[in-house]
Amino acid sequence: MAVAKNDVDEAMLAAKKDVEEAKDAAREEVETAMAATKLEISDAMVAAQTDVEEAKVAASDQMAAAMAATKLDVTAAMVAAKMDVEDAKDAAKIGVEEAKVAASEEIAAAMALIKRDAEAAMVAAKADVEKAKNAAKTDVEEAKVAARQKTEEAKDAARDEVVAAMAAAQIREARLAARGDNPERRLRRSVALSAGLPPGKKYHYFLSHKKEHSTLGRQPESLAMALHDAQILEGFVGFFDVDDLKTISLEQLAEDVRSSCALVVVLHDETCASSWCQCEWEAAGLAGIPCLCIVDVNHVCRTKVLEQVKACNPHLMKHQWVSYIDSYRHDASIQITDWLHEHATQG
Repeated sequence: MAVAKNDVDEAMLAAKKDVEEAKDAAREEVETAMAATKLEISDAMVAAQTDVEEAKVAASDQMAAAMAATKLDVTAAMVAAKMDVEDAKDAAKIGVEEAKVAASEEIAAAMALIKRDAEAAMVAAKADVEKAKNAAKTDVEEAKVAARQKTEEAKDAARDEVVAAMAAAQIREARLAARGDNPERRLRRSVALSAGLPPGKKYHYFLSHKKEHSTLGRQPESLAMALHDAQILEGFVGFFDVDDLKTISLEQLAEDVRSSCALVVVLHDETCASSWCQCEWEAAGLAGIPCLCIVDVNHVCRTKVLEQVKACNPHLMKHQWVSYIDSYRHDASIQITDWLHEHATQG
C-alpha cells in the first residue's frame, strides 16, 4: 500500500510537472504568436497607410486631370455656344429682314387691294346714291301727283257736299215757303212744348261738342253756342256746359246725358279725339237716347268725319246728319228744330 501510494504521488508530481511544462510551452507559443501578429498588424498598417497615401496622390492627380479636362470642355462649350449664338443672331437678323420685306410686300398688296375695294365701293355707293336719288325723285313726283289727285278729289267731294247741302237747303226752304205759317203746325209744336218734359227728364237735348280746334281755335264752341241759342228761342230746354255744368266730372256729364231726351252733337275733324265727347256718346248709346249730328262742312270734310265717327261710335250713325253751311245756317237750325220735335217731345 505504501509503495502504491508513493507511485501515485510520483505519478502526480510527474503529471503536474508535465502540465507546468506544457503551460510554459503554450505561453511561449502564445507570446511568440502575439508578437508575430503584432508585427504583421504593424506592417499591414504601414502598408495600408502607404496605399492610402498613394491612392490620395493618384486621386489628386486624376481630379486635377479631370478638372483640367472639364475646364477645357467648358471653354470649348462656351466657344461653341458663342458661335451658335452669333450664328443664331445672324440667322434671326436675316429672318427679320426677310420677314420685314415679306410683310412690307403683303402690306403693299393689302393696301392696293383695299384701295381697289374702296374705289369700287365708292363707285357702287355713288351709283346707289344716284339710284336712290332717282327713286326718291320718282317717289316724290308720284307722291305729289297722288297728293294733287287726293286734294282734287277732296275738293270735288267737299264741293259736291256743299252743293248737295245747298240744294237740299233750297228744297227745304221752298217747302217751308210753300207751307208758310201753318197755324195747325205751330199749334201742334206749341202744345208739344207746353206739355213739358217726359218723366225723369230735365232737358229736351244735351249739346255735345269739343271746345277748341288745333287750327280753328274756339270756333267749334261758338258754332255750338249759336245752335243752342237758336233752339232755346224755339222753346226747347237744352243742356249746354257753358250755362249748365256745375260739377266737372265724367260721371256728372253721363248723368246729364241720361237726363236728356236727345243728344245733339256738333262735329269737326278733331271731335272724336275728345274723351269727354266719347263719354257723352257712350252714355247716350247705353241709355238708348237718339243722336243728331251736325257737321261743319264749311271747315271740314264730311266724308272724313263720317269715317271717324263710324270707327269711334256707330250709335251716332242712326239718324241723318245735318250739314252746316254759314249761308244756310237758318235751314240747319230748322232741321234741328224739326228733329227735336220728333224725338225730344211728348207730342
